[in-house]
Amino acid sequence: MRGSQTGALQVIEVPRVHPTQLEARLQASGLWSERLLIDFVDAHARRTPDKMALVDNRGSLTYRALVEQTENLACSLVELGLCSGDVVAVQSPNWSELPVAHLALDRIGAIFLPLHDGFREKEMSHLLAGSHARMVVVPEAFHGFEHRELIRRLRPGLPALEFVVILRGQPKGDELGFDDLVANERWRHEYPADYLFRFRPRPEQPLQVMVSSGTTALPKCSLLSDNNSEARLVHQYGGYAVHLTIDDVAAAIAPAGTGATGYSYPVLALLLAGGTSVLLERWDGHHPEQVLALLEQHRCTGAVLIPTQLAKLVGVADIAHYDLSSLRYVTNAGAHLPEVVAEAAESLLGCRIQTIYGATDGGVPTMTSIDDPRDKRLSTVGRVLRGEEMCLLAGDGTPVVPGQPGEICWRGANKSFGYLNDPQANLAVWDEQGWYHSGDMGELDADGYLRVVGRKKDMIIRGGRNINPRLIEEVLLEHPTVMDVAVAPVPDPVLGEKICAFVVPRAGAGRAPRLEELIAFMQSRQLAVWYQPEQLVLMQDLPRNAGAKVDKAALTRLAGTLAIGTEHASGGPAHVVGSALRNPQSISRRPAK
Repeated sequence: MRGSQTGALQVIEVPRVHPTQLEARLQASGLWSERLLIDFVDAHARRTPDKMALVDNRGSLTYRALVEQTENLACSLVELGLCSGDVVAVQSPNWSELPVAHLALDRIGAIFLPLHDGFREKEMSHLLAGSHARMVVVPEAFHGFEHRELIRRLRPGLPALEFVVILRGQPKGDELGFDDLVANERWRHEYPADYLFRFRPRPEQPLQVMVSSGTTALPKCSLLSDNNSEARLVHQYGGYAVHLTIDDVAAAIAPAGTGATGYSYPVLALLLAGGTSVLLERWDGHHPEQVLALLEQHRCTGAVLIPTQLAKLVGVADIAHYDLSSLRYVTNAGAHLPEVVAEAAESLLGCRIQTIYGATDGGVPTMTSIDDPRDKRLSTVGRVLRGEEMCLLAGDGTPVVPGQPGEICWRGANKSFGYLNDPQANLAVWDEQGWYHSGDMGELDADGYLRVVGRKKDMIIRGGRNINPRLIEEVLLEHPTVMDVAVAPVPDPVLGEKICAFVVPRAGAGRAPRLEELIAFMQSRQLAVWYQPEQLVLMQDLPRNAGAKVDKAALTRLAGTLAIGTEHASGGPAHVVGSALRNPQSISRRPAK
């Protein structure tokens, strides 16, 4: 029962992404250590074996059971021939099998590649081929989609893929059953107790792949070590930002298969702290009260949500009927959280909002802490974390004058190694000194707190004037008929670009917003005329990628297809327009000024 090196995976590491002298400082600081992630879990299992580690729709796992399952699975994988450096892709809903698979792979140095359960043929073929995955773990089916059949169709074009493992279903042909692998205890009778230690990897080597959002292209794979994850989840998030303890119970609401917002903070961080993670199998945006019921039932002390989920949660009419007295923090991650939503959340949920800023591929330079002053918690993304470095650069690459916006660049303890098997992509975002160039624009206040003011590429250039869409979005979200909004450019033959507001009306408001009233509302906020939207599209929801970010390119394309059936701001009722993209309901325009 022994793995053999296959050479199937070539990890391309870019040394300039993290200078050697910085690595030495991180080891000395204690942010990096000799521990693997599984070492934290094993220690908790020794101290509190009967404590609940994971809860999902299937049941629960104690720390003792979690450790046993990861050991069994790790040995089963070694028996199949998997070894250090092999990539194992896991496409799972919010099920406990996801962290079980991850921690089992951590024992033997195989690389964990979590995949969003919404990925289909295009993304799956791209990611499985690009990563040279030797094994893929998928549900038999989930939410009406046949994942097994998708892999069967893709498999002939994936020469590196040797093993297919089925979650919560019966394997067929040469498929393997996940339940069978985690139940295999034969090794315990045939091998010494320290058998798995022979396959133990180093904590500084790549052990996890994080998949980027892919708003402008297919998703990319970024590599992380256990050292990177320890710094971010144990010391920076768990230690500084929310003070996790073994008594914490956190709800995982966003899709855990992203590996980031839905998994790292509400699941993995809790396991590293010895707490309990409760996984909501599937978020239903039409019934956000399911989250409130989950928080109440399990007496959750924390939760991690994306801004859209948080906005819908605080919009539940009978939110006061739920007992949320145990809740002490809610972490926001994945996208920008409007201040008006943060204020409502703290008031209605009775807890503190904590925000994480960063990028899947670049890491996390700043977080707010639940100890920060209220105005800082609600309006900024925090201060630079211990172990991280950050700078704001002007267009010519020089540092900006204090108080002025610049591109946010950083490097530090929780960085990634760069993109897997894509050196050209590395060159596009990392420079020779290891600085990650985010493309985000930000400014620091006098106390060192960072405000993200927009994206370089999202700026709308109207008649030669640069317009920041985030400022418009923040104001429109204060309107009583607006639940969610995104502002994107639409082409114009005279001005170059015009401003289009894509609005999700607030349920219970009684009516949908009109373009003219939104313009009047912005005028009442004393904003310059060029910030006023010239086009309004009403939506049932906004298109988002797997990382929860609004797909503004898709919105711009949509607006271009809705040229018919438009109205001026002074006209009658908006015309209903059909489309396959997240159900746009209507569009209205006014003449350019």
